Amino acid sequence: MKTVKIELREVKLATLSGETRGWLITGENEVIHGMVHPIDGDLFTISSTTDPRIQAFGWCPMFDSLAHVQNDLEIALAMTSAGEVEQWIEDSDRYDDDDHHGHLH
Repeated sequence: MKTVKIELREVKLATLSGETRGWLITGENEVIHGMVHPIDGDLFTISSTTDPRIQAFGWCPMFDSLAHVQNDLEIALAMTSAGEVEQWIEDSDRYDDDDHHGHLH
């Protein structure tokens, strides 16, 4: 499967209760594709207001490690459309449509 190289660059994110850790998802030429946010202790989610390939993961996808985030995004960002990413997710074992509204685990 085709992949692209990305970097997860650690940054400080503002919250109502103070700052927290987060990561910028950067690609070639330091283009920012989105962000990684910690949730529920050891889980992470991704978001983007500009890249439909990240948006294709759905609302609040959950990942168990930053390595899992990086691996999946290096595959997804090599794809040419959100539709291609959605199909890849649905065809993989990453998609759980039983009780979790399509969230990733």
